[in-house]
Amino acid sequence: MKGIGKEYYGNRVLKDVSFSLGPGRTLSLVGENGAGKSTLMNILFGMPVIHATGGFEGAVLLDGEQVSIASPEEAMRLGIGMVHQEFMLLPGFTITENIKLNREITRENALSRVFGASLRWLDMPAMRTDARASMDTIGLGIDEVLPVRGLPVGHMQFVEIARELDKKNIRLLVLDEPTAVLTESDAERLLDAIRLLNSRGISILFISHRLDEVMSVSDTIVILRDGERVAEMRPSETTIERVAELMVGRKIETGEI
Repeated sequence: MKGIGKEYYGNRVLKDVSFSLGPGRTLSLVGENGAGKSTLMNILFGMPVIHATGGFEGAVLLDGEQVSIASPEEAMRLGIGMVHQEFMLLPGFTITENIKLNREITRENALSRVFGASLRWLDMPAMRTDARASMDTIGLGIDEVLPVRGLPVGHMQFVEIARELDKKNIRLLVLDEPTAVLTESDAERLLDAIRLLNSRGISILFISHRLDEVMSVSDTIVILRDGERVAEMRPSETTIERVAELMVGRKIETGEI
């Protein structure tokens, strides 16, 4: 993302923000609430609110070429996935049905051969196989035919990620506060999953307020404050205390973090 700027009705929320992310790497984006993190990710994912309010300044480049991401559908076509802070699962559907939603696998039958594709049957064995493969990638060892309703929140978060991984061309995954609702053990499992995805060449944009996790999983940390990029560094070059000071723009006293 290069020179990104955004204004909402006279209020400038992003000012000339740039960063780059290589394949199989994790970049953490940190900042206080209102720093511009979500707006930046909405631009990357082509969310309608961006284009309905005048678009943005700057450019998004993929493989060195500028791309126009006018919608989430276009982002997904380019291999960009996003797991939002709020769960976007259908509780009355099974895990498999949620993972394959809008990408269902169907098969012919006698009626569809006569009356058309709208009467094709769902190929549930094939869908379960795909769902199982995505779940195994991140170590979610529960039955893929369980209903989402009643699952622990940690499992629901992993289902969200598995759904994105089922998109076969996925190359960049945005995780917006993915550990906010997780227990400490589930959060550690998720960080392990991020490392595994990196090893398979998938890049991760990780947004989190949990700075210990940011330090643990990141290759690069980008710090935003008041819509501007104020620093970019590797975890080995800094401390949690220094990251927190850059986020808020002042010295942090002991006990504030």
